[in-house]
Amino acid sequence: MSTVAATAGLDALCAVRPAWCALRTGAEALGLVPGELLHAGPPLHDPRSPPAPLRSAAVLTALHEGWASDEAQAEAMLADGWLRLRPAQTAGCVTPLAAVVSAGTPLFGVGDAASPTGHAGGPAADLIWAPVSALRGPDTRMGHRDPAVLARLTERDRVLAPALAQWLAQRGPLPLWPLAAQGLAGGDDLHSRTAAANAALVAAWQDGLPAALSEALGATPLFFLTLWMAACARLLRAAEGGDAPDLITRAGGNGERFGITLAGHPSDWISVPAAAPAGWRLPSAPAQAQALGAIGDSAVIDLLGFGAQRLAHAPEPLSVLAAGLPPGGLPDVQRLLERAHPALQPPWSLGIRASRVKQTGIAPMVALAMLAADGRTGLLGRGLYRPPMALFNAAG
Repeated sequence: MSTVAATAGLDALCAVRPAWCALRTGAEALGLVPGELLHAGPPLHDPRSPPAPLRSAAVLTALHEGWASDEAQAEAMLADGWLRLRPAQTAGCVTPLAAVVSAGTPLFGVGDAASPTGHAGGPAADLIWAPVSALRGPDTRMGHRDPAVLARLTERDRVLAPALAQWLAQRGPLPLWPLAAQGLAGGDDLHSRTAAANAALVAAWQDGLPAALSEALGATPLFFLTLWMAACARLLRAAEGGDAPDLITRAGGNGERFGITLAGHPSDWISVPAAAPAGWRLPSAPAQAQALGAIGDSAVIDLLGFGAQRLAHAPEPLSVLAAGLPPGGLPDVQRLLERAHPALQPPWSLGIRASRVKQTGIAPMVALAMLAADGRTGLLGRGLYRPPMALFNAAG
């Protein structure tokens, strides 16, 4: 991805004006071909034998794409390597939880409205991509085998994505900072809670979408999440190659390991074994169900400075996630953040350096859903993941 001059890491990050400016499939945006699947976090130990929730996401995607006629055939495709899993962030994409991105997946493209190339008319390499979510229920991100997911994926591809593409063609790029600011003002942390930002998004889209779709979008309060993931990743990547080489610019978990990369060497993952998030469990969650290790590229939101770093200003997520806080309660995570952002009022700083983590002894937190490790049960609850200090010590 092109950036500004190499002396301007944090300045470049703060100069980005993220905007939704494209909607394309995985094949169109990223050149994905049948069998290719993008997953969250660093590379898997063995892509043919991923954690069970990723396996379930791959199986459902193979069925949805028409590559397999049943689960057994999809399982065999994964085992023999026809289904090929690789990290999404390496491809310029971010994906939530266990969701995988395939050739047919509709993707939001987020660019920089301040850049002559980071918009709909610019090259795809200047955009960060993230999957469009399904409506009124989970998609493959929950890592289970619920066949109801297939109908929601079909609705997403055949009804929702074309309607959004038409809106974009008629109205042009949609700036995202104003929506995020409304979310923050409404009590969102912009990760575990995006209800206020989502309401602002639905209001922006309302005039150009069918009433039924607007209603469904309003009933899906985390729909804004993947769009915001792409925006955060776009901001962070603007700092790569700049004057803050130890700034964390990519982050995520794959259920096995949680990793980060630094602005000075953005292609080199530094990772540790992924512990499970800790926090609040759904009353319906089986007591014996084991939680999967941290998974999802949505960690880019938190490592930019939102999400769990904003909990003190987000009463609803804080009340729910309190059980996952470290001993002593909410740490002073604002000490980690580097640069006040001009678009945010009241002021809020963004950017976390590995050296600042080591200096303060405060590890950033990540707000993550808890998924069952069995790949069948799905969502267990809402939690917090705190990467160990060993991860940041290994960052040099």
